[in-house]
Amino acid sequence: MTQHIPTTETAPQPGTPEYFDALLREVLGDAYQPTAKQDCTLTFPLDQVLAAAEHAIAAPEHALGPCETDAHPRLWWIKGDGTFLMSNGLDNTPNARDDKGHWRHTTFADTWGPGTFPSTILGGDDLHETLDLTRPQGDGQILIDMLRTAAADNATRFLLHVAHDDEGMKLTMTTT
Repeated sequence: MTQHIPTTETAPQPGTPEYFDALLREVLGDAYQPTAKQDCTLTFPLDQVLAAAEHAIAAPEHALGPCETDAHPRLWWIKGDGTFLMSNGLDNTPNARDDKGHWRHTTFADTWGPGTFPSTILGGDDLHETLDLTRPQGDGQILIDMLRTAAADNATRFLLHVAHDDEGMKLTMTTT
């Protein structure tokens, strides 16, 4: 299953890693090289990804992310303090955080939990990307079906392959 996300260029804003990169470039000139975006594969526990996906499917309402105009079940891939997948489902659960303070229906990538800095491999910006659960992707697959089938076949990992090119970022999703 593959998804292509176009790159959008905006002027660096104060307080962002890009702004800091611009300042360092001014001071250090050609000697400064910002953190490069690297192709990589993020690995997540399939049972936790499926739990977050099922939460999104079952939720009576869904939050909208940046540039989204219709609310329906999605997983959001977030990069900030660690990198994780989370449900966009809204429910009336009074305690939205677990006993460790983490958001429920969220799963971190292996080795990229809270306190890690995935910008070392994924570039400097915080990131929010949408993985649609119910609509066919470019290859015709529906993500929720892929996750359910993989779990039924005893797969244990969800892999998010990230590739960068001049056009943006390409995500490919598989299971093992």
